[in-house]
Amino acid sequence: MSTRTIIIFILLVGVVFFILQYNGSGLTKNSNLNIKISTEQISSTQMSKVVYSHETIPNIKFIEVELTEEQIRNIADWINTVPTSSIKELNHIPSNISAGIVFRLKSKKEIRIQYDLEGIFITRTDIKSTQVMYSIYQDNLKHFFDEQLKGFYFEQDRLNNS
Repeated sequence: MSTRTIIIFILLVGVVFFILQYNGSGLTKNSNLNIKISTEQISSTQMSKVVYSHETIPNIKFIEVELTEEQIRNIADWINTVPTSSIKELNHIPSNISAGIVFRLKSKKEIRIQYDLEGIFITRTDIKSTQVMYSIYQDNLKHFFDEQLKGFYFEQDRLNNS
């Protein structure tokens, strides 16, 4: 084999690797995003939701919600069952979040699950050295958030009954 053939081969391997790694082929992206969550990893949880009210003037409050062990287990299980085809990597999370859950892990990393009445968005610091953001579709988790948010908008139910 000539030197020229070896150089061309190395360049081709590099181009193929670049395309697979950075051009959205899905072979390395989505399959590695939704790593299983074990409840044994979780050191603490926090959930909050926004509530719009009109005491004297329109007011926005953030209310803390206490999660039960069963709810925590269900949320982790629901996320764990999301198929790769229902995962989409994102560069940012929408700013109109209505509710969110944080799983703080024993490893000092965290998993944020946020909901904007339409989509579920996850930000994780336990997968790579930088945070990873993606959206998922999971019907049970969407229903859980919808139930938590009933009456949040001036005591009216603004959620779609889909």
